[in-house]
Amino acid sequence: MRRYLLASLMYLLLATTAQPALAGELTAAESAGLRQDVQAMLTAFAKGDAELIIARTHPSLKRLAGGDETYAQSTRDTVKALHKAGVVIISDEAGVPGRTYAAGDEEVCFVPRQSLLRVRETAIRSTSFMVAVRHVGTSQWRYLDGAGLIDNPAMLRQLLPALEPGVILPKGGVETL
Repeated sequence: MRRYLLASLMYLLLATTAQPALAGELTAAESAGLRQDVQAMLTAFAKGDAELIIARTHPSLKRLAGGDETYAQSTRDTVKALHKAGVVIISDEAGVPGRTYAAGDEEVCFVPRQSLLRVRETAIRSTSFMVAVRHVGTSQWRYLDGAGLIDNPAMLRQLLPALEPGVILPKGGVETL
């Protein structure tokens, strides 16, 4: 009897501990919701609104930037500088999210992104991605812009050190039209 009680207690303890993330697939509803969330951020950014981006940025980037306030001010300044430099976002579309990858108690998903920009009179097409990160068992995603990771993929490991090994970043690039 005592052995069964001990086994039951062990099972209960293990069942309530935070489980590490496992690589996997999003449900159709999760994928649609994630894509819609990313699209909302892209739309806000195109309108010059940095607040949604600030609110939804993954904490690892905010820490790297020097904290919440420093990151927020830097993001606002960047949005203003882009506008002042004549950068106009013609379109910015979120694609279909891929599979998820384990990152300790978080999971990571890459969301493709196609942007068409105009810098003064020059049209530019950018292919990139957003990195979506959430704690396992939750539905709230936080984000990192993958554009800066294309030329510096090691930065992803700095931001998300628990990311499972062997994860390959999506391709990206910029093309003048």
